[in-house]
Amino acid sequence: MSIFNEVQQLEELTVIGKALVKYAVSIEPGLVFKRQGSWWIPPVERNFVGFQFQWTDGLSIRLSLYGSPDEQFQQDDLIVRKSRFNYSKCRLTDENQLMAATVCIWRAHQLFYRERSVETGALVLIDEAHPLNAERMRTRVRQRKSKAMDFSVDQAQETMPRGLQLPGKAPKSNTRI
Repeated sequence: MSIFNEVQQLEELTVIGKALVKYAVSIEPGLVFKRQGSWWIPPVERNFVGFQFQWTDGLSIRLSLYGSPDEQFQQDDLIVRKSRFNYSKCRLTDENQLMAATVCIWRAHQLFYRERSVETGALVLIDEAHPLNAERMRTRVRQRKSKAMDFSVDQAQETMPRGLQLPGKAPKSNTRI
């Protein structure tokens, strides 16, 4: 049985489970999950995320994430708790938690390889829905790696969608007095 066969048993969470597994594989190409007890985990040298699919005690997906809860980004949609050793855990029960879970998986990947002094790719957030090709994404990641990470508040405000502003920053006005 593969991890995707087990995800099929989650009924309305099937799409969420598949998306999370595919996301983990996309940020760590060649990642293979093997069943150990009730968990699906990758080999030890790549163990930044693990999955447990529950359909007997209410439908849910449990994630095991590398890093402590205080190293994860705090999000209202998903509660991350301390687990064993240097791992955290969280539980997804509906599709509204998908984005928060992908951010947690990305952060666990970043923390896992930071401990091993391996450079990882940048998190690329896409604010518009449009088709992407693999070469364009590779180019964006290369560009982000080459730029310095010191991003000023003014630069951050300029890149935000129109109408949003950083806390404590007055909006710029185009009208003259």
